[in-house]
Amino acid sequence: MPFTEDPAVGVFSGTPKLDFIDTPGAPNRLVRVIDDFTFTEAANGTVWAAPRGSLVDGASIPRVLWTLVGSPFTGDYVYASIVHDVACDTRARPWRDTHYMFYLACLVGGTKRGRAKLMYLAVRNFGPRWPAPDAPVVPVEQPVGQLVFSMVALAGEKPVAPFSPFVPYENQLRYLRRAQAYLATHGEGASLEAIDIYACRPI
Repeated sequence: MPFTEDPAVGVFSGTPKLDFIDTPGAPNRLVRVIDDFTFTEAANGTVWAAPRGSLVDGASIPRVLWTLVGSPFTGDYVYASIVHDVACDTRARPWRDTHYMFYLACLVGGTKRGRAKLMYLAVRNFGPRWPAPDAPVVPVEQPVGQLVFSMVALAGEKPVAPFSPFVPYENQLRYLRRAQAYLATHGEGASLEAIDIYACRPI
């Protein structure tokens, strides 16, 4: 997994222009992108686009994260959530790259590094997944609810099952609170792996 401590990790094309759509009774707020909006990674020039007319609702961000850091449309990760939502809908790139892009975009959007790590771990562990084209699924013997960051670490770079992991909400919340506690003790420089191991420890 790539990682950078360089704050110049990417750039947004500008300020996104959005139209909030009234959707009474809907679980998430629906937003339409009025003009093309992009995030470009500094390391490799990869462009992540939210084209004009894209509809986003923050659904790619695990609901448990909303509880801790706020709605994707009110927090400091609003720009990142737009391109992440579209990327999760189109699934044109691997889910791992897509979720890591969210981390980078959070940093560029002004999210502090420790908070961005917490948010990245949330989408990496509990966000959407999809199989890579033509890639065989490698079964992994893990109990239901196993946190998937550790599963991927165990499986190396091979695709793992399930691609849409189900982890009960209370388990997600416990994981993220432990991750918060670790960051509070060790600071923003704590590695993603160390945070994950601590948060995954048995009760």
